[in-house]
Amino acid sequence: MALSKEVLDTIAFSKQHGFDKLKLASPEETRKAMAKAMPDPGPTAVANVISKNITHHSIPVRIYIPYGEGPFPLICYYHGGGFVLMGLETHDEICRQICKNTGCIVMSVAYKLAPEHPYPQGPESSVAAVVWLHEHAAEYNGSSESMAVAGDSAGGYMTLYVARMLTKQGMALKAQFATYPVTDHYSANHPSYQENGKDYVLTAEIMKWFWDNYVPDPTLFEEASILRAGDFSGLPPAMIFTCNYDPLRDEGKAYADKLQKAGVPTVYKNYENIHGFFGTGAMGEQAMQEASAFLKDKLNG
Repeated sequence: MALSKEVLDTIAFSKQHGFDKLKLASPEETRKAMAKAMPDPGPTAVANVISKNITHHSIPVRIYIPYGEGPFPLICYYHGGGFVLMGLETHDEICRQICKNTGCIVMSVAYKLAPEHPYPQGPESSVAAVVWLHEHAAEYNGSSESMAVAGDSAGGYMTLYVARMLTKQGMALKAQFATYPVTDHYSANHPSYQENGKDYVLTAEIMKWFWDNYVPDPTLFEEASILRAGDFSGLPPAMIFTCNYDPLRDEGKAYADKLQKAGVPTVYKNYENIHGFFGTGAMGEQAMQEASAFLKDKLNG
C-alpha cells in the first residue's frame, strides 16, 4: 500500500528533527538536545498543572488537573523514548489533551531511564509512582477507586508492566491503554522488524540500541519481555494501538492477542502510520479521541 501524505509528512518531520539518528549520540547528549526544543506555543488548557518530586523514590511527576468539581478519576501516564530518552516536557501536550478529553487527573511520570538505571529500575519506579498516586489521590481531589494507566512506546511497556504488577498486588485498575508498545526483546525476531526495520524513522537498529541500554544483561531478556509472561488472566480492560509501518507492530498485536485469549476485554487497532504518530495529524488526533473515549468510559463506568 502506498504511504499517505500524512505518513510521508510525519517521516519528513521526524527526519528533519533527527529522530532517525538517535543512536548516533550518547543518551545524555540527545536528552540535552531534546531539552532545548521550543515548548508548544498553544498548549491545551487545563485547570492546573503541578510539578513535584515523589521524594521517597526521587521520581519527578507532573499532575494535570481538569476543570470541574471532582472528585476526578486518575490516569497515570508513561512517556515513550525507548527506555532511554524523553520525559515530562516531551509529552506535556499529550497529557494535557488526555486530561481535557477525559475530565480526569493525569499524572505524567518521569520514570528511571537507562543506561543509568537499567531494568528493572524503570518498571519499578513506574509501579512506585502509581502506588503513590493511589495513596495521595485525595490531596488532588482524585478518586483512588477509579484509576487507569496509559502510555506510548516504551511508556506503553511501562503501562502494561504496571498493570500486571498491580493486578498481582491486588490493586484493581479500571483500564490500561498502550499505543505502539514495546513488549518483546528484539531476539524474538518478529517479522515486522524485517518488514519495517528501515526507512520509517524508528528502525530495527535503533530499537536494538534502546534494548541494549535498557537490558545489558542477556540473562534478563526473557524476564524483561512482558510478551513472554505466562499468565494474562485477570488484567484490566485494554486498548492497544499499533502502526503498520513500525518494527513494534507484531509484538503489540501479539500482546493484544494474548489478552483476548485470556478473556481480558481488549480493543485492538492497527493504524496505517509510523511510530510516534499519537496525537499529531488526522490519524493521531483520531487515535487520541478513541483512546480518551475508552479511558473516560472505563473510568466512569
